[in-house]
Amino acid sequence: MAPFSIPALAQTAPPRGREATGGSHSTSPGALGETFERWLPPLLLVVSWAVGRIASITWMTGGLILWALVPTAALLVLRALLERTLSRTGPDSTALRVLYVVHIGLTAVALVLNPMTCIYAFCGYIDSARFLRGARGRAVVVSTALLCAVGQVGGVQSLRTEPWFFLGLAAVNLLIALGMMRLAEERERVLVAREEALAETLRVQRENDRLHEQLLAGARRTGIEEERTRLSREIHDTVAQGLVGVIRQLEAIGTDLDPAVRHRVAVAEEAARDCLLEARRAVEALGPHQLHDHDLTEALSGLVARWTRTHRVVATLDADDAPPDGRHGDVLLRIAQEALANTARHAEARSVIVALEGDDEQQRLRITDDGRGFDRTDVAAGHGLEIMRERLGEVGGHLEVTSAPGRGTTVAASVLR
Repeated sequence: MAPFSIPALAQTAPPRGREATGGSHSTSPGALGETFERWLPPLLLVVSWAVGRIASITWMTGGLILWALVPTAALLVLRALLERTLSRTGPDSTALRVLYVVHIGLTAVALVLNPMTCIYAFCGYIDSARFLRGARGRAVVVSTALLCAVGQVGGVQSLRTEPWFFLGLAAVNLLIALGMMRLAEERERVLVAREEALAETLRVQRENDRLHEQLLAGARRTGIEEERTRLSREIHDTVAQGLVGVIRQLEAIGTDLDPAVRHRVAVAEEAARDCLLEARRAVEALGPHQLHDHDLTEALSGLVARWTRTHRVVATLDADDAPPDGRHGDVLLRIAQEALANTARHAEARSVIVALEGDDEQQRLRITDDGRGFDRTDVAAGHGLEIMRERLGEVGGHLEVTSAPGRGTTVAASVLR
């Protein structure tokens, strides 16, 4: 009689997939487990016939054991077909369902001819998780418990004489099998919960890393703005104010001087004014971000108005086709400051047009003056142009300068929105 612990041992084999418990992930028993699941059933099938043959000689009566070779051989062929179909279609396919119904029928026939086939029959506990899913897998467990009980009572003949013993064994087998199935399902749920918790932990960690990077970037930006504000204040309170004092002292000298001395004073005064202009431009560039309280169009309007008052040159802003602000409005504002400063220093222009336009993909800024222009092949690029190119390069923008002697200059900058 086969031991009662066989169903329990069989049921401890890990299920091949989470589909049996409603999960979406799959687990694998590993290379050793797959080898065990594949080769144990045919081995036990051979052993069950050999044990039945020995038992028929020693204590079992009847001469049907030789006939049991027919369903045993058919089961060996069917096992190979089941494995091949499983590898081709996956578990719980229609072909596997049909084949396993045939497998149960052949096992029952072999069990009638050889009660020791119950040694092989317990493989149904493993097969229920490998080949089938859901209610069909549970039906295989029930049928396996009944088949094993038939062999455990000694065959069909004993079943007729000891039906209550058969029912008791079937109940024990079924309870053990269902209990082990429940434990396996609980284990699967725990594994799924652990995987979900791990995934959630990784997601939270990535989110924390992203927020940390944002905090660091914000801290860097705040530090840069504070340092720019400090430098702006220092330049305004020292260099700019000092230059204002120098200019006033030079203006107070008067005109009753030797012409050569008066010329030198005028040159010094002009140089001081140029330095004061550069200092004020640096203060404006280093000061608090102009776009904190205004959009780009408003900031450009204020910049153009201040530049016009300072330099007594007519400057207009054309922003009728300006799109909503993009990501790099501060860069375009700095470009406008630098271009207007270059115009004041070099162009001798009578009018300037600042145009802001763009589309869904780009913002474009164009500063055009009617000054004296220059030949780009004869004049090396100045520091201002290099600064503009560097600013735009940092954000993937593009700078184009067009100029010719006597035809003015156009500075065109474009950035992605």
